[in-house]
Amino acid sequence: MQSQNFIFLKICLLLFVIAFNGCIDGTRPPVRITSELDKRLYQVTQLPLNVGIYIDPSLRNHVQEEWLRHYIYGVNRFIFPIGKPLSSNIEEMSRCLFKKAITLNNLQDKELIGSEGLDGILTIGLKESVIVLTIEESVWRAIGQHKLTIIATFLDSKQNKIWESVVSVEGKGFDFVTSQVEHEWWVISGPNFAHAVNDAIQKVTYELAQKLIASKEISEYFYRQKS
Repeated sequence: MQSQNFIFLKICLLLFVIAFNGCIDGTRPPVRITSELDKRLYQVTQLPLNVGIYIDPSLRNHVQEEWLRHYIYGVNRFIFPIGKPLSSNIEEMSRCLFKKAITLNNLQDKELIGSEGLDGILTIGLKESVIVLTIEESVWRAIGQHKLTIIATFLDSKQNKIWESVVSVEGKGFDFVTSQVEHEWWVISGPNFAHAVNDAIQKVTYELAQKLIASKEISEYFYRQKS
């Protein structure tokens, strides 16, 4: 019996050390962002354009750090790798929206741009990303809010500006504690704030597509090119 108790104590101590080492500086594992494209985009009528997609490196590589201070959970640092999933959604949206969409790594590669026979280039940059994290103790609910703003510019094949627009949305997400197990998981790993970022990415991509479709400047440019 003593041997079993000793083993049990060792296991408890090991679990404590793992949890303590992982959370001693308040840093949580990077938040897993898995935003999916709005399904309505798979049903849009494609614009008859061959377009290069250039995503600014400041957006593509954007990683955001946010802190949450709470009297029970202490000081916690959450890392949101936003840039890659946002860029992936923009590229997928472009393939749905345009007859042909290719990713450009830079705007100086004149040979590639010329060889692809592009009608234009869509550039996307990050304007603002604000994440707010809160916990409501009365109902044990974690709330994430993400205000996301991007700026989109459509250039002709000679890189003259045809159209430009700012797209701003607010994503929101919740994570609830409904059991003691979930409460303990919150203590070890922190609430799941990914829902707010996923929501914002999906919304901003959809709104960008709607603005591109509705743009009179892009439509007029296309008809001038084809006439």
